[in-house]
Amino acid sequence: MNRHVKKIFSIIKYPRKSVKNIINQIEKLDKSDYIVFYNEECIGITNATKELFKNTISLNELFNKKAISNIAKKVAQSNVKQVIFATMAYGYKALAEKIKEENRNIVIKFLWHGSHSLFVNRDEEYFFNSILDLEKRGIVTSIGFLKDSMAKYYNKKGYNSCFVMNRVSNLNTKKKKVDREKIKVGIYSAGDRWEKNTYNQLSACSLVDKDLIVDTIPMTPLFKSYSELMNIKYNENSNGTISRDELFERMSNNTLNLYVTFTECSPMIPLESMEVGVPCIVGDNNHYFNNTELEKYLVVKSEDSIDEIADKMKLCIENRDEIMRLYEKWKKEYDKKSKESVEKFLSIK
Repeated sequence: MNRHVKKIFSIIKYPRKSVKNIINQIEKLDKSDYIVFYNEECIGITNATKELFKNTISLNELFNKKAISNIAKKVAQSNVKQVIFATMAYGYKALAEKIKEENRNIVIKFLWHGSHSLFVNRDEEYFFNSILDLEKRGIVTSIGFLKDSMAKYYNKKGYNSCFVMNRVSNLNTKKKKVDREKIKVGIYSAGDRWEKNTYNQLSACSLVDKDLIVDTIPMTPLFKSYSELMNIKYNENSNGTISRDELFERMSNNTLNLYVTFTECSPMIPLESMEVGVPCIVGDNNHYFNNTELEKYLVVKSEDSIDEIADKMKLCIENRDEIMRLYEKWKKEYDKKSKESVEKFLSIK
């Protein structure tokens, strides 16, 4: 449904069951130190939020003033000491303002998963400026950035910012025996958005092996037509959306996965891929694997270079076992740092 149509519909008749359900969840978490609201329409942010925090509540966009008021009053009357918004969505700013109006003692924080590069996308700058405005007015105590350079920049600009590191817990998907004969490559959570760099990655696949098979979600007409033009084989079963568990299953069937994007913060796909036992190549725009042995195998320095992506893929295929051995060692230290970053963020008053 179009966002503007949703807005009109929700103003006329906001689904009361949704508000009642949210209020029930707040009641269940009444004795918790904090609650985290997330928008389930943002799949990556949803998964990241649930990995990092215990007390989470799904909260879609809010356009109805009465709904905002009812939720705010329930939060204000609870024993919760702080409220964290995992991102900014329509209605979140008004809800934060209303909570603070109802109870000045509640600490309010926001997480931001974006970067300045994404200001080219619709609503991105508006949402981020809304968070900065709340921080300037003293409604928001701290902003947690999932990109280290963003946290450092806004600290220099005088904002109370904190670096929060995504992580992925042990998954249920069993690590599979590697098929050494067929090369299968996964390109996920990409589509045709410019920042995902899909077609440089797809082009690189054509330079690695003529029988290589690409698996992608979502499949787009452009992906299909370009693959056929370049004689790249692809998995036909790539239409529609799939569950997270299904994604893990698809990932685990591959030789390697690609996530060489133009801009990133703390992406989930590479961690999820590695966790199911499959190496994932990334761009040089996040903190993963920096200054470690894994960097030479998994990090592409020039995301726009088809040749470098292809060379890294070949290196990764040749050293797959060594990469996974290094990952197990890296993960122990990384997870420890991630937990510490969350604890630090939660401790800010």
